[in-house]
Amino acid sequence: ATEAGSFISLKDYVERMQKSQKDIYYITGASRETLEQSPHLEAFRAKNFEVLFLTDPVDEWVVQALTEYSEKALKAVDRGDISLDSEEEQKEKEKKREEATKEFSDLISLISDRLKDKVKEVRFSNRLTDSACCLVADEYGLNANMERIMKAMNQTVPDYKRILELNPDHAILKAMSAIHQKDNSAPALNDYADLLYDQALLTEGSIIKDPLRFTRLVSDLMVKAAQL
Repeated sequence: ATEAGSFISLKDYVERMQKSQKDIYYITGASRETLEQSPHLEAFRAKNFEVLFLTDPVDEWVVQALTEYSEKALKAVDRGDISLDSEEEQKEKEKKREEATKEFSDLISLISDRLKDKVKEVRFSNRLTDSACCLVADEYGLNANMERIMKAMNQTVPDYKRILELNPDHAILKAMSAIHQKDNSAPALNDYADLLYDQALLTEGSIIKDPLRFTRLVSDLMVKAAQL
């Protein structure tokens, strides 16, 4: 990886690509420090795939025009449905994702219904290895960074919903599922769905709508954990 303050050319990036890597990956944002913490990078780190950090606002327009280099597509890590695996690994992960979708189907329906005014879809992720959730845009949709830039330029931001991706291996999903099996109308389930969405916003550097409610819910969870 390139050290902070240093730069890498596309030529050098391509020369350093892993043999199994097919595309050039990038992520846009306000600063390297913020991007380094992004949950969107987890699967890429696991594969040791480098991701370009693009932190200048003009980069959003540059990558719209520069869609490939050296016959390799430039792909944003926070857009579309990413797959970094071999065909065999992909089949195994798809099988696992199908099993998780079946196991947590009722819970996913509840989260989707709770967040229907905020997200376009709730689905399981190929990106996440450690974090519980993240928000992604459609393949050609408006990502969080572009939305912030447009607002800073006083431009009208389209009414656009992104996709909430969940990590099926995360403990919070199993905890929510256990609650749902005992009582599918438990108020805590809606609170947890809201927390997942706000958590996804915070990890990408976006502002949450109701920070007071968020902190109250987190405090309540801390008290309950301390009482166990």
